[in-house]
Amino acid sequence: MHINAKTWLKAHWKPLLGGLLLCIILVGGAWAAQLDSGTISQRIERNTSTQDETPITEPAPLTGVEVEPHIARRPITAVMLENSPNARPQTGLDSAGIVFEAVAEGGITRFLAFYQDTTPQEVGPIRSLRPYFVDWFMGFDAAVAHVGGSGEALQLVDRRGAKSLNEMRHSGPYFRSSDRLAPHNMYASMSGLRDLQRQLNLDNNQFKTIPRSDDSPSSEPNAPQITIDFSSSLYQAQFRYDSENNNYRRFMAGSPHIDRATGNAIRSKNVVVIKMPTTRDGQYEVMQTIGSGDALLFKDGTVHEIRWRQSSYNDRVELIDANGNEVALNRGDSWFSILPSGRTVSY
Repeated sequence: MHINAKTWLKAHWKPLLGGLLLCIILVGGAWAAQLDSGTISQRIERNTSTQDETPITEPAPLTGVEVEPHIARRPITAVMLENSPNARPQTGLDSAGIVFEAVAEGGITRFLAFYQDTTPQEVGPIRSLRPYFVDWFMGFDAAVAHVGGSGEALQLVDRRGAKSLNEMRHSGPYFRSSDRLAPHNMYASMSGLRDLQRQLNLDNNQFKTIPRSDDSPSSEPNAPQITIDFSSSLYQAQFRYDSENNNYRRFMAGSPHIDRATGNAIRSKNVVVIKMPTTRDGQYEVMQTIGSGDALLFKDGTVHEIRWRQSSYNDRVELIDANGNEVALNRGDSWFSILPSGRTVSY
């Protein structure tokens, strides 16, 4: 039987159109799936490639050690730590990036410890401020944790608008331990201090970059042991060179100086002795921090005769050579021993 094509198409055009649309959908879906599969493969390949790359780091401003960028941008927190026999051993001192040690009163030394890329859980015992410590922590644009201070020191903080985390005004991060008698038992949570900095908008730091050098241990160290006489034998400090680790291990009053929380020996890549013009006003030391003078730098087992200078309390202490150029410190922690007039250092 003869079928007219035109008549047949007219009768069946709807099923034909439906089938054509179905084919288009199926072909298009397969093509899209192939594209998507390629995109996913490329994405996985890119992610794998990113993971294989060397992590991005930058030097931490306080120590010069290469760390992840978010660590290098942490705020710098300074803490006033006590060093009387009743306060030893201290907690968190082995994590400090920079420490300033100076006589507070009666021959008793005190520590101004700075933290950034290495952070302990707790720090202490925490004590009060003195005016010269204000000059030093402001030079690093740091916020300082302390429990009050001498009248002059507190006046300087208020007059200059220094970044203060005074426990007497902001007690939140601070607590007293039950295993030591007051006033040798004030501690603080480091995370709590940093939170307080952020709340007070004191978490930005701007100071001149410290020049850095790579370790270069001497084959013939000429300064294997440093002895610093701040006052009496109770506060005599020694630094003994460890050639294996290319750093100095600290001793206090003839015994290894350790951290209470970790049990770790306190060590430093750089030991700086600053000879500071010093007088006395009643019970307190008066130090001529703004100016310049002689200094010694110990690193890599050797001693370097240099000078120090601090132009203002808004500028950090600089170490300079005979030509006035700033001397580089090895990457890592640094200990600044502030030697009063009339006291001695031997090596």
